[in-house]
Amino acid sequence: MTKTNSKKALLSSAFALVLSVAMLIGTTFAWFTDTASTGVNKIQAGNLDIELQMKDNNGKWVNAEGKTLSFLVNGKIPAEGTQILWEPGCTYTLPELRIVNNGNLALKYKVVVSGIQGSAKLNNVIDWTMKLDDADFIMGSEHSLAAKNNDTVDFDIFTISGTMDKNAGNEYQNESIDGISINVYATQDTVENDSFGNDYDKNADGKPQFDTWYDNVATTVTVAATGDTVVKDREIEPTIQATIPAGSTTVNKLTLIKNKAETPSNITVVTGTKALTAEVKLIDQDGNKVNAKNGKFFTVSMEIGKSLNVVDLYHNEMALTKVADISSLTANDRYCYDGTTGYVTFTTDDFSPFTAIVSDSAFNGGNGTEANPYLIANAEQAMQIEKLKKGAYLKLVNDITVPDEIYMSGKKFVFDLNGHTVKLEYAEGVKPNNGSVLYIGGRNGSLTINDSSEAQTGAVIGSDKTYSNKVTGAVRAGNYGKLTINGGHFYGMSEGTSCIFVYTTMSSSSKATVTINGGKFETATPSNGTYFVLNHQDYASAGCTITVNGGSFKNYNPSVTTVDPVNARTGKIVLGEGCTTTENVVGSDTWYTVSK
Repeated sequence: MTKTNSKKALLSSAFALVLSVAMLIGTTFAWFTDTASTGVNKIQAGNLDIELQMKDNNGKWVNAEGKTLSFLVNGKIPAEGTQILWEPGCTYTLPELRIVNNGNLALKYKVVVSGIQGSAKLNNVIDWTMKLDDADFIMGSEHSLAAKNNDTVDFDIFTISGTMDKNAGNEYQNESIDGISINVYATQDTVENDSFGNDYDKNADGKPQFDTWYDNVATTVTVAATGDTVVKDREIEPTIQATIPAGSTTVNKLTLIKNKAETPSNITVVTGTKALTAEVKLIDQDGNKVNAKNGKFFTVSMEIGKSLNVVDLYHNEMALTKVADISSLTANDRYCYDGTTGYVTFTTDDFSPFTAIVSDSAFNGGNGTEANPYLIANAEQAMQIEKLKKGAYLKLVNDITVPDEIYMSGKKFVFDLNGHTVKLEYAEGVKPNNGSVLYIGGRNGSLTINDSSEAQTGAVIGSDKTYSNKVTGAVRAGNYGKLTINGGHFYGMSEGTSCIFVYTTMSSSSKATVTINGGKFETATPSNGTYFVLNHQDYASAGCTITVNGGSFKNYNPSVTTVDPVNARTGKIVLGEGCTTTENVVGSDTWYTVSK
């Protein structure tokens, strides 16, 4: 272990590099290279070389270092000192920018807006958007660039635009914004190859070495006459420690033992997860197993590795209950995991094999393929969907409540409700980004929603709160987005909201489309006497379309209520070819079912 830890320390020193790039106000870049020797092993540190470029008026890419970038006027970079006049509803875009990896190390980067040069008041009514290769790009999300290969470099092109709220009043006159300060953070990606193989840095993100993690330990202590007894394998950074409460045992000496063990056969290790199993024993001076007495339990902390996604912890074959932190370990058979320290802490009244199921990704298992979709078990995992570098198959395995919209853009997703519910609830006083549970948009962005459960109990439930000038509902499709619904139950819960909403803010070429082949759809209350179960954006310029081939709709007939009769100017809501509707009255409500 000493050799491995030494190498890890050297590599951490060599590669713990963050490039901070201040853009639009001033830019600096750093190139890192170094060598270090230990014995006969020579480690050559690679170099991170990231460059920020802009496209000039001649369409050429030039270095953006040290430049103050102006907003485009009539598609061109204006002369220095040109005044930018912000008006309600106007949009200004910066020149195209790209991030280039000129180094011989693959890297991960993220872009974060760190400040606005100009009026903070005006910034409150400007909606800043970023697009990466023409697809919506979430600020702060992580992206990768491959290492330079001969003369071939990997790069990403992005644009930044700001749109002033059309309802902004006179109080914003004479306010100005001259630039944006942006940081580009880059770090080494964990994919390089060296003489040790391509996994020498597999612990760079905290993942454990599954074959070397288990040190066989055995340590003995004398039970304290008063107070708790603590037994651990070493004083500094122990790999395991147990706290024995006073009165829980009558023995004089205790020995704590930990060995690697086989995972019990009844524990399912799904695709995309690994099992860490340790045989933990507590024995007395005669070698007899020690259990807790008098209704008490032991508390054990065991090192498994930092920054993991611990899906489950089993005692023998029984799943323990996960709690938020150590302060919540107030009963037997509970556990918590601290990703910062790398320790899992659990309570038990006896000992046998303990198994931690650890996911290779941010999800509960799976690899994102059709055969093995990513498994979504909680809100934290659901909010990771928008950070995926490519599209994926997704599957709910629990009912979850998310704190914000699940934003998907520019990628192809298939989402299986699997008989479970995903619901949106905002904390009191929190205003949503938009308000729908699921969003799909962006060039090449598509979302297909299925419900594979036999009982068809999967559901998408919007927030029950109402926000002015915010779109609320179950699902929305935006610029370029393609939404297909094959099953599930969809609710718009807030007053006067939609259930399914389609819109665009761009040209006709960016129109979004929705196809409904099945499912149930309803809204809680009408708006001006109309239930907008399916809704098209008011005044949309792109002709977005909703096609209904199947499904049931509460108090809404898609063959009659096509679009908003007052406000909608383009777009359409139509039945598919050969489709008709039938009516079914249930109490005071009428359900309209579409079928061929």
